[in-house]
Amino acid sequence: MRTMKLALLGITSLGFLGMTTQANAEDLSTASSSATIQGAIAISETTGMDFATIIADSAGDVVTLTTGGSISSTGSSTFSGSPANALFAVTGDASTAVTISFSSSDTLTGPGTAMGLGNFTHDAGGSPAFTAGGTLALNVGADLTVNASQTAGAYSGTYTLTVDY
Repeated sequence: MRTMKLALLGITSLGFLGMTTQANAEDLSTASSSATIQGAIAISETTGMDFATIIADSAGDVVTLTTGGSISSTGSSTFSGSPANALFAVTGDASTAVTISFSSSDTLTGPGTAMGLGNFTHDAGGSPAFTAGGTLALNVGADLTVNASQTAGAYSGTYTLTVDY
C-alpha cells in the first residue's frame, strides 16, 4: 500500500510539472513601422570672404571681418578697398533646426608666411533653422592673424562651412 501511495504521489507531481512548464504565447500577425528621410542640405557661396587690402602693422595684428562686412584690427593696421563678409544660400527641410560649424586650422597662403584664418562667426542666431520655405541666408565673418613683418602680396585660402540637421 505504501508503494502505491508513493507511485500515485509521483504521478501527480509529474502532472503538476507538466502544467507549470506550459507557456502562454500570443502571436501578433501584423505590426507597424515607419521612417522619415530628411532632404539633402545644399549650400552655395553667393559672396566670398574678402579682407580687402590690409596695410599691416609691422608687429603683426588680428584683423576681424564681421558678418556685416565691417573690418577692424586689434593693432594699428589700416585698410583700403571694399571688404566683404561671406554670404551663403542654404536650402533644406522647411522649419527644421540645424547646427552650423566651421573647419579649424585654416590659413591664407601667398608669397610669405601663411596667415591663420579662424574664429568664424555667423548671423543665423543661437538656434538656426530653415524658414517655412526651406531656406537659410547665412553671413559669415572671421579673424585673420597677420604675422609680424608679413610679406606683401596676394594671399588666398579655403575653409569649410558645415550645416547639419
